[in-house]
Amino acid sequence: MNRVAMCENQGCRFVLDLRLDGATMDGVQRIVTKCPECGSGWSSSCPYCSQALSVKLVKGRMLTACCGRGLHEEVEVA
Repeated sequence: MNRVAMCENQGCRFVLDLRLDGATMDGVQRIVTKCPECGSGWSSSCPYCSQALSVKLVKGRMLTACCGRGLHEEVEVA
């Protein structure tokens, strides 16, 4: 299972962390069914290379772990 889900809306890209205290919370996407910012659905794939989505923080910027590309600077992490 992926550790994060991202809003499908390319203008939003809100990131939902699927972990709590380091453990993945099974089924959280069935509880939070839509993005709280724009109401779009969730994606578990990288928007650039279609690999399973995982992100990392590098110098305060959120990057995709698979290809290292940045998401919007204003993206919020929940």
